[in-house]
Amino acid sequence: MKTIFLSLFICILFLSCEKSSVSEGSAYSEAVYSVEFTGKWKAPEFGVPSGVHFTTILGMIHNSQTYQWKEGELASWGVERIAESGNTGPMVIEIDSIVALGKAISYVVINAPTPTGSNKTNIYCNSNYPYISFETMLAPTPDWFTGISSFNLYANNKWITDTTVNLYSYDAGIETGDAFGYNNPETNPKENVHKLTPTKATVLTNGNSTLAPIASVRFIKK
Repeated sequence: MKTIFLSLFICILFLSCEKSSVSEGSAYSEAVYSVEFTGKWKAPEFGVPSGVHFTTILGMIHNSQTYQWKEGELASWGVERIAESGNTGPMVIEIDSIVALGKAISYVVINAPTPTGSNKTNIYCNSNYPYISFETMLAPTPDWFTGISSFNLYANNKWITDTTVNLYSYDAGIETGDAFGYNNPETNPKENVHKLTPTKATVLTNGNSTLAPIASVRFIKK
């Protein structure tokens, strides 16, 4: 009798474990997206300086425990270098470190389009790493950039199928000046990353009462 009860207990335990494993596995999901960045930097919505351009768009696919840049927080060294000069080297090192910590799984790289052009790439993500972030410099400017911060493609346990997000202009908080160009005095002390306003970026606003989106990004699930 003891043998029968023991066998029955082991069988129930096995079935319980198997059900739990299937349940956990069914919650995991993967997705591939087409990511298309489109510039909107043109007059009369914006001031358009000589040599206007975006720089290489660099970011990562990550989880909720990290971020590349965040409004209201100080910029990292990597964010600073992209915002000041378009140099992606330090950000590559930062992303490598984040990947090593298990908080990100891959880079996002999109070749810089023309100010009103588009470029795209494909990305892989999964339900453990459903967030995307990236940054590109608005050149030539003191330390202004645009991008997306921790956008979740897996909302309410469902993958977004097709959406377009407007991208606005941000100040990295490391240089001062309301002029197009690269040689500007440092902000001391540094400021947190913040969205640009018409009063603090008059050359970019071009006489308009608001700052329009300077780019957009479209995500299409494949």
